[in-house]
Amino acid sequence: MGSLDISALAAWHETLPELVSLIGKPGFAARLDGALRGVAPFDLSCAFAYPGRDRPMFLHDGLGPVSSTQIMTNYLNGTYLLDAVYSACLRRAPQGLHRLVDLAPDAFFEGEYYNSPDVHPCISMESGTLAEEIVFLVPVQGSFYIAYSLLRANGSPAFSGEDFERLRRTAPMVTSLAQRHWEHLAPAGSDSEPAHHPTGQNVEQAFETFAPSRLTRREQGIVSLILRGHSSMSIGRILEIAEGTVKIHRKHIYAKLDISSQTELFNLFIKHLLAGR
Repeated sequence: MGSLDISALAAWHETLPELVSLIGKPGFAARLDGALRGVAPFDLSCAFAYPGRDRPMFLHDGLGPVSSTQIMTNYLNGTYLLDAVYSACLRRAPQGLHRLVDLAPDAFFEGEYYNSPDVHPCISMESGTLAEEIVFLVPVQGSFYIAYSLLRANGSPAFSGEDFERLRRTAPMVTSLAQRHWEHLAPAGSDSEPAHHPTGQNVEQAFETFAPSRLTRREQGIVSLILRGHSSMSIGRILEIAEGTVKIHRKHIYAKLDISSQTELFNLFIKHLLAGR
C-alpha cells in the first residue's frame, strides 16, 4: 500500500468517532460522504432502503440538482423495479462494497433504463450517463437492505483499482454505521418479508399485469428479463432455452405489441408501470 493510501485511510479512521456520534442524527449521511471523499473522490451519492418487495425509501440525497422531484417520485413508485441495485438487494447479495458492473445483468448498461434521464434518478439530462456507480450493500434484517451508492458523473474517470480497494477497506465500518443509523426503519419483530404496502408492487405483479391479453406468461417473463438488462444469451441461460429461441420469442412479443424495438417496449412498460400514479 502506498503512502497516499495509508494517509487517506488514516484520515478516515480519524473521522470514525465523529461518525459514531452522529448515528441517528441529522447530518450523518452528509458527513459520511465527506469522510469517504477523503478516501477516494466521487461526484454524487444516494442511499435507499429496499424493504424486500415493498416500495423503497429515499434516505439520503447527495445527487444535487441531477434528479428532478418527478423522476425520483417515478422511481419510488415503480421504475426501481428495473434497477440492478434493487435486484441485487432482492436476491440478498453479500454485504460490502460492489461495483455495479459486477451486480448487473450483462446488457444492463446498454439498456434503456440505465441510459434514460427520464426514469433513472441518477442520470443527468445535461451530462448523460454515469462514469461508474459503486454501492455498499447493507443487509439490516431479513429482506430489508440499505444501498448506499457513490457515483462518478460522466466526464470523471471510473473508480480505479486503487480507489476501489481503499474504499473496500472502509466497508466493514461503513456498513456497520449505516446499519445502526437506519436500522430503526426495518420492521420490528420479524425476519421475514415485510407486509406489502398498498402503493408498492413487486416485479412479478408488474410484469404479470403488462399486456396480459396479448402476451403469454412466458412472454411476460421474457419481457421482464429484457427490460432488467439481460441479453438474449443471458435469458437463454436463465430459462434453459437456446438463444435463437429467445430471439423468436422477442420477435413474437414485438409483433403482438405492434412495436419494432426494445426502446418502444421499454416506453410501453414504463407507461404501464406509472399509469394512475
